[in-house]
Amino acid sequence: MKKLSLLPLLLFVTSSLFGQKVLSLKQAINLAQANSNYVQIAGKTLEIERANFKSFQTDLRPQMVLKGTPTSYGKNYNPITQPDGSVVYQAVEQNNINMQLNLTQQIAATGGSIFIGSQINRFDNFQASNHQYQAQPFYIGYNQPIFQYNQLKWQKKLAPLQLQEAEKQFIEDMEWIAVQTTQFYFDALVSQLNSNIALQNVEDNKKIVKITKAKKEMGRASESEVLQVELNVITAEQTYASANLSYRTAMRALLNYLQVSDYDESIIQLLVPSNFNLSEINTDQAWEYAKRNRKDFINYQRRMMEGESQIAKAKRDNRFQANVEVAFGLSNQSQDITQAYSNNIQSQQFNVTLAVPILDWGRAKARINAAVTSYELTQAQIEQDKLDFQREVINASEQLETMAEQVNYIQKADEVAQKKYSIALQRYELGDINIRELVWSTDEKDQAKNAYINTLKSYWVSYYQLRTITLYDFEERENIRYVIQ
Repeated sequence: MKKLSLLPLLLFVTSSLFGQKVLSLKQAINLAQANSNYVQIAGKTLEIERANFKSFQTDLRPQMVLKGTPTSYGKNYNPITQPDGSVVYQAVEQNNINMQLNLTQQIAATGGSIFIGSQINRFDNFQASNHQYQAQPFYIGYNQPIFQYNQLKWQKKLAPLQLQEAEKQFIEDMEWIAVQTTQFYFDALVSQLNSNIALQNVEDNKKIVKITKAKKEMGRASESEVLQVELNVITAEQTYASANLSYRTAMRALLNYLQVSDYDESIIQLLVPSNFNLSEINTDQAWEYAKRNRKDFINYQRRMMEGESQIAKAKRDNRFQANVEVAFGLSNQSQDITQAYSNNIQSQQFNVTLAVPILDWGRAKARINAAVTSYELTQAQIEQDKLDFQREVINASEQLETMAEQVNYIQKADEVAQKKYSIALQRYELGDINIRELVWSTDEKDQAKNAYINTLKSYWVSYYQLRTITLYDFEERENIRYVIQ
């Protein structure tokens, strides 16, 4: 489990204050995962999903609501039909007040709801100068839809999967930040090494000029050869200027990604990371880690469940439906509010509503068929997604294994090329080889160093990509987790 904090940033600042000014790949990743804007985006996205899940959880708890009509005043002439059929307009001035307190608990298993409440009504007749209260101090009831789609039941199954998917997505986002940081880090590191190589080549070519001039004085080198090595110095200086600009540009890009762009890129030294020896990556194990840890498999389960939900909805929404509501309570009325709450009589209510489709021209059947076909399509897509994902895991595993082998080979080639160059420089000084052979040796040395660093880059990028695909830490041998502090 990895805790996210600003400690890596503080350590980086401290190292700079004390003049160390070095940054390793692991430090860069820690800085990015603690400080970059992409972490903030990933964290806020997860916060939103957690808030949505918490909001859903409140739907499963009792809800208390106070509602009503504080006043409904009206003054008008209303038509009153007389016994002989004539109409007389009578002045009416009245006011109605209603307040109701309800406590409701939804039942996810059945889709129904239990409610308990109390209400008071007051009616004022200003023309007759009287008023009246009607009170229900207590009532309890139950409402049950029959043969209807139970959305709360399905949402209770889907909401935890959506939260798990979001939490897995956050871990994947953090690991993808590691992949991106590795790309930026090695881009800067390659540029740094190229700059250092170019600078060293400038120094070496200046030494070669001195050696060549000394050889000319002894009659062992021509004027043309002296001019050639002097031209090589100019070319090396041009190459260094270009390489140094590329280095500063790449370093600024890295520091900007790490959100530490206030630092001068010229004072920071990047360290060449060494490859650690992984035991042979078992593709079957990597696939098991991926199935256990990645959000994809939660996503497959959620999509299948959503398909089942849509089939259930299509079947319920277009068929016979009913709703039953039963309520019992106490009730009374009086011109005095205290009397309205005294000597209550029992009140009862029983309602049944029906909806029976008679003629829908095949709409219900068509919607059901569409939902079933969509579900079958989702099944096929998921099976293909699993195959594609498994192939991705296998490719990533084999890629890391291959790059681990390549690093060892290329590292040895680099060591050989460096030794060969040192020998070539000595042989040139002794006059055993000409300037062209020395230049060839210099090019081989530079190419070997670049090949090594680029192969090392591919190795570390492959490693963090495999971590992202499996969400498994192969160094610590544990599943990857993050805790935001």
